[in-house]
Amino acid sequence: MTHGGIPTLLQTAGVRAAPQDPDTANSHWVTGWNIAMAGGSLLGGAVLTGPGTTALPWTAAALLATATLTAALARRHAFPR
Repeated sequence: MTHGGIPTLLQTAGVRAAPQDPDTANSHWVTGWNIAMAGGSLLGGAVLTGPGTTALPWTAAALLATATLTAALARRHAFPR
């Protein structure tokens, strides 16, 4: 359910952070999204091949913590009041 709204929110945040060049902001968004999808697949495969399924929750927790920290630090620029 949350995955459906994320692309719209992040595209809006990118355009708000760079209103003078929204096309470049969207290009960065699409590139970042594709890199994240490929990186997630690569990381998931490496975790499954290496430590196995018991490491997946810990990997997901680390990624969630990183995403939360990134959103908190970017909030002032990307999500102004």
